[in-house]
Amino acid sequence: MVLEAQGKLDEAEPLFRKALEGSRRALGDAHPDTLACINNLAGVLHSQRKLDEAEPLYREALEGFRRTFGDTHPSTLTSINNLGLLLQDQGKLSEAEPLYREALEGRRRTLGDFHPETLISINNFGTFLQEQGKLKEAKMFYEIAVRGAEKTFDDSHPHLVSYRQNLEDVLRALKKEKPRKI
Repeated sequence: MVLEAQGKLDEAEPLFRKALEGSRRALGDAHPDTLACINNLAGVLHSQRKLDEAEPLYREALEGFRRTFGDTHPSTLTSINNLGLLLQDQGKLSEAEPLYREALEGRRRTLGDFHPETLISINNFGTFLQEQGKLKEAKMFYEIAVRGAEKTFDDSHPHLVSYRQNLEDVLRALKKEKPRKI
C-alpha cells in the first residue's frame, strides 16, 4: 500500500497479488481480510487503467462483502462506490449510476451526512453528473459536498480543497454554457 501511495503501481501490483494468493490459501475466499485483498488488487489495477482486469475483482469483492457484512456495512459501501467508479471509467454509465446512488444513500443512513465517506460519495456523484453534462445537478451535489466538508474539515484539508475546485469548475462550465446576448 505504501508503494501504491507513492505511485509505484508496477511495484505494488505483484505484492498485492502475492498477498491475495496467501490470504486465499490461509483464510479462504470469504474471509474479510481476503475480500480486502481482492479490493486492494482491483484498486491498483484500476489505477493502472487495467479496467477489464479490475472489474471482476471489484465484483467478487462486492459480492463477498454483501454476503459477509450485508448491504450497509462501511466495507460494502466502499466496495459499491469502487465498482461505480470503475464502471464510470469504462463508460458503463447506466451500470455506474445505481451503484453511486446506493453507496451514497447507504453512507448517509449508516454514517451520516457529514462523514468523510459520505462526502466522498456526494462529490463522486457530482463528478458523475458533470461528466454527463448535467451541470446544474452536479453543481447541487458539489455545493452539498463543500458545505459538509466545511463542517467536517479545516480549510486546508485536501478533500475540502478538491470539492471547492470541483464546484468552481462546474460554475465556470455553467457560465460558458449560458448564451450571450447580442
